[in-house]
Amino acid sequence: MAQFTFTNNTYAGEALAGFMASTLLEADSVKRGLLTVINDVKSRKVILDVDDDVVLQDPSGIFADQGTTALQNESYLDPVVFEFMKQEQWDKLVQSWEAQSLKPGAFLDYEGVVDLSDFMVQRYLTKIQIANERLYWLGKSATKEAAFTAPFTGLLPTIAAASGVYKVGLGKPATSMSATAISATGVVTVSDTSTLSDGDVVTITAVTGSSADTTNGAPGIAIQGQSYFIQVVNSTSFKLVRNYNEINTRKAATFTGTATAATVSYINASNVLSVLTSVYAQLDPADRSQDDFNLQIPLHVGYAYAQAQANKAINVLNAFTDPKKMDYLGVPLQLMNHWQANTILGARSSNLFLGVDLLGDASELSTVYMKPYTNDNVVRMKARMKAAVNYKFANEIFYLSA
Repeated sequence: MAQFTFTNNTYAGEALAGFMASTLLEADSVKRGLLTVINDVKSRKVILDVDDDVVLQDPSGIFADQGTTALQNESYLDPVVFEFMKQEQWDKLVQSWEAQSLKPGAFLDYEGVVDLSDFMVQRYLTKIQIANERLYWLGKSATKEAAFTAPFTGLLPTIAAASGVYKVGLGKPATSMSATAISATGVVTVSDTSTLSDGDVVTITAVTGSSADTTNGAPGIAIQGQSYFIQVVNSTSFKLVRNYNEINTRKAATFTGTATAATVSYINASNVLSVLTSVYAQLDPADRSQDDFNLQIPLHVGYAYAQAQANKAINVLNAFTDPKKMDYLGVPLQLMNHWQANTILGARSSNLFLGVDLLGDASELSTVYMKPYTNDNVVRMKARMKAAVNYKFANEIFYLSA
């Protein structure tokens, strides 16, 4: 039975009104219109496109068909159903500061405190929305909240695996370096760290060895493909401080095993301008001229871009105090809170689809006190959601990753 636990109830002093919890990054890509939302997706929905060529022919008194065939293609939104279910027994609140707010009567210990229960409902809803956001973009494998059995690939992995997408890597000297060792404490040895700074985010690939990330417990996950905030140790080494996927939990990274080789890729203030210049040059002209075209970038790339703008400013009084505009030569840069590190996606929002039964499902938490129905003194909370993601035109998507 789920019950509240308390780590340090000293009863020394006076409890302030209200409750606090750690800050969470908002899940807001739908709110910003970065996806085209399709409601009422209870089962497979089919997205159709049709096209044909135009042939300009020689004049002819006898009609001569141009000989092409109109082609119709299908893409699918196949919804996956998942739920949140939580049962809480409140009677242990009598051991806490909330005891003073409980109503008289032994049975009423089970009914809890309205302020606390309302706070927890909102906290659960916020975390549900964040989990959905991660699920939409990163897929089930990168969303630790996702424990359901059905597969859910996510938009970024789907795009990365698709043929026809314009794909670019970070394998150039300005954006990558070779590592010759990764220790069991997460210290990475390279030839030179002069282009790196504390707080940069690196992505580790091409790993030779047994390095595993045990941040969330043993046996851990392979370090291959993971991204980390770093601290520079010296001129030839840096430490992996926190997994980028733990941006909300802020857990310190821990490791087991070692590696003898790896590739380290990164976008930071030293190279972000050259990266964006290269990206801009490779964008499809027809796509980038559309009003709903965006370059979606992770937070750390946005911060690096702001820093680079300030660094480049000459004789500008407020270069390091004024906020920086997040666009590049007129193309909007969308900072993504829950995103894959060192990844840039260029796409029209009308080419990226999110299918849901009802968009508000992620904001609805059904809460029932069970005593009147089953005589169980517990509160049950439940949310039910459906989601599917897909794109339509692969050749209109730009994708850069490590």
